[in-house]
Amino acid sequence: MPTYLVTGSNRGIGLEYCRQLEARGDQVIAVCRTPSPELEALGVRLEAGIELTAEADLDSLQQRLAGQPLDGVILNAGIL
Repeated sequence: MPTYLVTGSNRGIGLEYCRQLEARGDQVIAVCRTPSPELEALGVRLEAGIELTAEADLDSLQQRLAGQPLDGVILNAGIL
């Protein structure tokens, strides 16, 4: 089963990516600063408290994901 990491996943397009990937049976790692109730209800793996512009947060995310193979990354954070 493919695993996808989705940034900016708490609302909007990122949340919809998470919904669609989860619905087709893929594993989803949702990365955001603060998860929304809608994201939490999906039951996907949450990596919250991550500010992608903060080097310390990126280091933390890298440690949390160590050894986790990814089949795709959707860089949605910061899209206007």
